[in-house]
Amino acid sequence: MERNVSSLAIVVHSIRYGQMNRRLKLLTVDFGLIDVVSYGARKSIKAVKGDVFSDGQFFLYYNPVKRDYTLKDVQLIATHDEIRTDLSANYAALFFCELVINTNGGDSASQYGLLSKALDMLCSHQDLVARILIQFVLRLLDVCGLQADFSRCPLCERPYGPEEILRFNSQMGSPCCVSCATLDSDLVLGPGARRYLTLTKGMDFHASVAVNLSDRATLRIKAYMLRYAALISGKELKTLSGGMLETLF
Repeated sequence: MERNVSSLAIVVHSIRYGQMNRRLKLLTVDFGLIDVVSYGARKSIKAVKGDVFSDGQFFLYYNPVKRDYTLKDVQLIATHDEIRTDLSANYAALFFCELVINTNGGDSASQYGLLSKALDMLCSHQDLVARILIQFVLRLLDVCGLQADFSRCPLCERPYGPEEILRFNSQMGSPCCVSCATLDSDLVLGPGARRYLTLTKGMDFHASVAVNLSDRATLRIKAYMLRYAALISGKELKTLSGGMLETLF
């Protein structure tokens, strides 16, 4: 592998590393999810930095012996600083990043594209954070190969009735009919919510967020998608602890 490499990437996590450095976790198009050290990031304003949510072309040095990356430079496409000025947008963006980290292993280029678009929309549509969250989770399911079929049960393959209420099968990680549901999950999807998700999942991200949804329906579908995300993540999501995402927006 070349020692000097670069990739489009988004900083999805950042922690202190030693006295003067930071360790970044990047979602990259070319290398998937990687850890990168930014030396001197806490020491000098001239040091190369990569704040969480930063999106750009990252230039790295790869050490094949230690198998680690060092940040050399970055050409920023977007800092997404606007997200930090809004509590709801900030919590949603942190949730997106954590969910990407926990579900990584699929198509990293598609995950990058989805996250980049979602962060852009959180900057420009801070009044629609809940809808952006719903659509992000819906599309991430597809990227991870877990896209739910809202037209028929994935187990018995029976078509759903127009007013049928869907349950959930934890083993399949998917909505299903009542007969195929598992007892360890109480996820319930009503017919109105199912129609909305069916309508919007094939739309462009921007168009799907623009679809009108009542406040009550938004809160109900958002709560469902948060529960769905928690199930597919495979581990506890820190951004869901405390219930802030459930109550915001």
